[in-house]
Amino acid sequence: MYNGCMSEMLSKDKDSGNNEWEILEQERPDSEQSGESGWDSLANYEQLPRVEIVDMTKTPEGKLASEFPGGVYLFHGAPVAKLKEIFRSGAIMNAEALYDQKKEKVRAQLESEGKSEEEIQEALKKTGIARNGGQEGISWSSNGIDALPGEAGHIAGFVAAPELVLGDSKLVVPSSPAPYELLQVSDSVDSQEFFKAKRQYDVWKYKEPAPNEKASVDGGLMYLFLYNTESRNSENELSQFLNRPLVIKFAEKGGLPAEELRKHFQILEDGHVRLDEQLHQQKFDENYLPPVAVWLQAMIDKGLFKSDSFKNTSLEGSDFEGMDVSDLIKETQNNDSLLFYTLHYARMEAKRYLEKYEEEQEKVEPVKATVESMYFVTNKKDLDMWMDEIEKSGHYPKGILLYDDEKVVKPNFASVEKGDHAELANEIGRAVGADGDFWQREMGMDVENLPRAGSQGQVLREDAVKNDTEIKVVDGKLTAVKLD
Repeated sequence: MYNGCMSEMLSKDKDSGNNEWEILEQERPDSEQSGESGWDSLANYEQLPRVEIVDMTKTPEGKLASEFPGGVYLFHGAPVAKLKEIFRSGAIMNAEALYDQKKEKVRAQLESEGKSEEEIQEALKKTGIARNGGQEGISWSSNGIDALPGEAGHIAGFVAAPELVLGDSKLVVPSSPAPYELLQVSDSVDSQEFFKAKRQYDVWKYKEPAPNEKASVDGGLMYLFLYNTESRNSENELSQFLNRPLVIKFAEKGGLPAEELRKHFQILEDGHVRLDEQLHQQKFDENYLPPVAVWLQAMIDKGLFKSDSFKNTSLEGSDFEGMDVSDLIKETQNNDSLLFYTLHYARMEAKRYLEKYEEEQEKVEPVKATVESMYFVTNKKDLDMWMDEIEKSGHYPKGILLYDDEKVVKPNFASVEKGDHAELANEIGRAVGADGDFWQREMGMDVENLPRAGSQGQVLREDAVKNDTEIKVVDGKLTAVKLD
C-alpha cells in the first residue's frame, strides 16, 4: 500500500535496539488472524513513509519527555473531516492564516488566467474560508483534556510541544474556556483587552439570527420577535416548532424584584450599561435569568421609557414608567413597537461593544502550527486510513501516537454523556512526562475544582477564571509571563 521510498526512519537501527521510538512489535497478531487494519499496518511498519509510531500504552513513562522539555503538551482534537483538512492544508491555522493561504491560491490561479489586478482584488474581496482552527487563534487543551470533539470510535487529533509551535505567538486563557483550554494567539493581541471586549460583546451580541433562543440580549429579543410573529398565525408551520420563549416564562412566574436584577448590570459614568458576563454562560433551566429582563430593568433605571422615541410612536400614552420588568415582557407579546424600541436601544448599546471588539480583532495576526511540528494521535484500527491521508497530503507529522482504543472511544464535547477525555489525557501525559502542577503553579488555577457554566457544564465560569498569565517561549524556554 505504501511506497516505502522514505521508510528509513522507521527501520533504522531496528536490530541494534538503538531506535529512539518504541515500535509496535510485541504481541503483534498475524495479519491473517487479525481483522484489524491498524495491526496489519503495524505488522508492515517498515513500509510506512517518514513517520515513527509510538504505542502510548506500552512505551515507558516519559519516553517522549525530551521532545517536551517544558513538561507541557498541547492537544488539538477535531472530527475526522476537519483533521483531513489540516493535513491537506499542512497546518492548523487561525482564520487570518487560512485567509492568507486562500488569497495566495486565488491570486496564483487568477494570474495564471491572465486576470487584471483590479479583477484579482475584486475576487479576493469575495474569498471565503473553511476554518480548521479558530477565529482569533488556535484552541488547545494543555496538560489535561476536557473538550474532546470527534466521532465515537475515531477520536484523533494533534499533540505538540509549545516550544516548537509558538514561535512569536503566545498561549492565553480565552473567554468562556473549557477546562484546560489555552488559545494560541499572535503576540500583537492584548489578551486582557481582547477578551474583556469579547465577553461583553457575547452577552449583548449585535443583529444575531434567532432560529433558536440565545443567551444574549439581541438573541433573546430577536427570538421573541420571531415567536410573537409566528404564534399569531396558527396555520404557519414554523409556529409549531417554536418553544415558548424563556423570557415569557420568566415573566409568567413573576420574574425577580428590581433590586435582584440590578445585581447583574452597571450603569457607567458615561451612561452606558455593562452587563454581568455570566448571563451569557447560563443553562436554559428553571434558574435561567434572561439577559432581556436585565436589559429592561436597565432601561427603566436609565429613564429610556421617558425618551422622545417612545413618546412619538404608537406607544404614546402608555404608562411604561409604572410597569416592572415582568409587566413589560408581557406587554411586548402584543406590542411590536415596544419590542422594536427595546431592541433599538439594545443595539445602540451593543454597537459600542461591537466596535471595541472589532478594534481588538484588528490586532489579530496569522497563527499556525505545521503538521511537521506536531505528533498525530489516533487508534490502531484507524491507522491505515490516516496513513493514506498523510501520504496523499504530503505533510508528515513528527510521529504517530497510538492510544488504547478500548479505553478511548467516546468524545466529550458539550454532551450529557461523559466521554473518555480523561483516559486520553492520561495516556498522552504519561508518554510525554507532563508536569502535573503546571496549571496550579503557572496559571494559578485548580482546574478540576473550578465552578462550571454552559448548557452542559462544558466551560468554566468567567468569574472563577484567571487570565493574568501568558505563556511564551523566551530564549528557547517555555516561560510564564505575569501581566499587570
